[in-house]
Amino acid sequence: MLFIALVPLIAVSTRNINQTQQALTNGAEISLRASALQTANSLDTFIEETLISLQIEAQFSDFSAYLTLPSSERPGSVEQSKARDLLKQLSGKDTVNIISYALVDADGRVLLDTVKENIQKNESGESYFSQVRFSEKPIVTDVTYSDKTTTVIHFAGKVLSADGEYAGVLRVKYKSAILQSVITESVGTSSNTSVVLLDQLNIRMADTQNPGLILKSIVPLDFPSYLLAVDTKRFLDIPREEQTTNYIDFDVALETAVEKPFFRAEISPNTPGDDSIAIAFLKTQPWIIAYSRPTSIFLADVQRQINTNILFVIGTSIIVAIIATLIARALTNPIIALAKVSNLISQGDFNARAQVKTTDEIGSLASAFNSMTDQLQSTLQGLEQRIQERTADLQKNTVQLETIADVAREIAIIRNMDTLLNVSVNLIQERLKYYHVGIFLVDERNEYAVLQAASSIAAEKMLENKYKLKVGQTGQVGNVTKTGQAYIALDVGKDAIHFENPYLPETRSEITLPLRSHSLIIGALDIQANIPNAFGERDIQTLQILADQLSAAIENAQLAQQVEGTLGELTRSNRLQTQSAWQSAIGQREYPAYEYNGLQVVSIPNDLPPELLKLLESGKPIVIDQGEGKVKNSLLIPLMLLNQVIGVIGLEQEDPNHTWTNEEIAVAQAAANRAALTLENARLLEESQRRAAREQAIGQISAKIGAGTEIEMILKTAIRELGAQIGGTQITVEIGNENE
Repeated sequence: MLFIALVPLIAVSTRNINQTQQALTNGAEISLRASALQTANSLDTFIEETLISLQIEAQFSDFSAYLTLPSSERPGSVEQSKARDLLKQLSGKDTVNIISYALVDADGRVLLDTVKENIQKNESGESYFSQVRFSEKPIVTDVTYSDKTTTVIHFAGKVLSADGEYAGVLRVKYKSAILQSVITESVGTSSNTSVVLLDQLNIRMADTQNPGLILKSIVPLDFPSYLLAVDTKRFLDIPREEQTTNYIDFDVALETAVEKPFFRAEISPNTPGDDSIAIAFLKTQPWIIAYSRPTSIFLADVQRQINTNILFVIGTSIIVAIIATLIARALTNPIIALAKVSNLISQGDFNARAQVKTTDEIGSLASAFNSMTDQLQSTLQGLEQRIQERTADLQKNTVQLETIADVAREIAIIRNMDTLLNVSVNLIQERLKYYHVGIFLVDERNEYAVLQAASSIAAEKMLENKYKLKVGQTGQVGNVTKTGQAYIALDVGKDAIHFENPYLPETRSEITLPLRSHSLIIGALDIQANIPNAFGERDIQTLQILADQLSAAIENAQLAQQVEGTLGELTRSNRLQTQSAWQSAIGQREYPAYEYNGLQVVSIPNDLPPELLKLLESGKPIVIDQGEGKVKNSLLIPLMLLNQVIGVIGLEQEDPNHTWTNEEIAVAQAAANRAALTLENARLLEESQRRAAREQAIGQISAKIGAGTEIEMILKTAIRELGAQIGGTQITVEIGNENE
């Protein structure tokens, strides 16, 4: 009878235990899957941010300008210096995890690298190089060995020339520990939680509990997969048994993880028994996140309840027979209610809570379940908030980098200083939506920073009044142009350095960055916002790249203006010299014009009308129609030398109806160009010959005079030789002065 009485109690207890276990398992599945998705999202966010940044960085004109240079011109070039400096700036974004930034040419040879030992290495055999060559977007590789002890991950993007042709690769090498860091930041520190990141071959790329298992496979790979892993440097060239573990259940469960993303299997050598594992797939890469906790943790409450029930049955076996039904009901109802709440939560209702009416194990279980639900809801809400914050930061950073690329692309082709500065401030203000953007340049005496261009509601008025600030004394601009260090005023009302500008009364925060040319401060980029706390330390790094690009463009524009002025002076000097030389040469000839009449070449007077000469100065051929009653029409081709007309070739057609074709004009113009060059060569030859004859005559006279030993003989020789060389000239030589 006692056994019969205990059967319902045992059955109810077993049912309660099963329901409790199912409820806890459901809660564990929800918690683990949410955590796995959060971790996968964190990795996706990191990869997307890095790839977007790399895509924008690969568009920087300094990189394409250097890669498109002929190989013989690269060493010591300005483009090399700019590209090297830009690589150093970019590598400073994360000094802990970035190993190196490098520029690789189209053949895989490392041209520039922040780690000098890598320069001139051939990386065409690296996995990233073959991937990025056939990809239109930047790529990220799996974790690989860079040597026997160091594991890395590569990000790479194409660098295109100005014509859109493939010029090379911008490559970033990270320590593989960056993946571990991103996962740890997302998960936090917990001795009961294990997170494993797997690639396509189920090779560990990160493991929070067992970092020594990184780059070891879950189970031994088949031979083709092993060879692929060795070839792509995911395995060392050592026996595969030394690079694997043997978790067969885990490997089998991964094959059906798409349909069953929650299961139990052994995953860690340090934790006895099975683990409860949730699987999440990354969106950016074919990688898997396995998020696990020991199953015993979730079932601890169930085990305690089993022990309590056993003691309860043994100690109260007689009472159980009498009140079994009442106890069963008392135990069943809270568990059923808890199971219903668990089902509601599993369906997405995170506001559902179990009612705690007692302080016994069921009440504790309900309280623990509610605590777990609160923690899960808080985790999801925090995850959404962090995703929103990171998305906003990413969008802001992306806009800034896109603006830098657009400004660099626009100003790279501008050589006029005013146009360069105006285009720059307008682009920055338009894209980044700031209240005011201004560019100041330091005057020649280094006394004032003068506003040269601005974009805001007060820009025109400030430029009209020639707005300027004293270097080293007035406001942030004066401070930055003196110290060369960027400065941020998060709240201008509380900042001691900020200068209150009456033209810009709505300014609430301000950032000023130095414009540097080599080691000199040439000015400042001043950006103001009408909201407080609009700038941060990250803005200094991003906007300083923009300021450096702007400084280089200003220096290029100044150099271009100097070169254009010098070339203009040289061109005008050459034209005047050529014009003078030819006027002198023509003046020495009796007939400077010749005509071929069909039989012979004869001299003719130069009677070309001045108005035609004026038209020919443009360098273009002229067709002259003689009008009605005339039997000829003429084609005049100017003889051009250094944009200077030195003569004219005229062609006449006997047929008045003949039309000069483009081919005839082109042939005549080519002949005229060759004739002009030949005439100039002949003139230079004649001039050289005259100079040589003159030098020879002087030498002969000097030799004969020098041969004399008496004064009278020397004088007679000098008179005789000068008379022979200069005909029709009376020559007198006197010695002494009037007093003598």
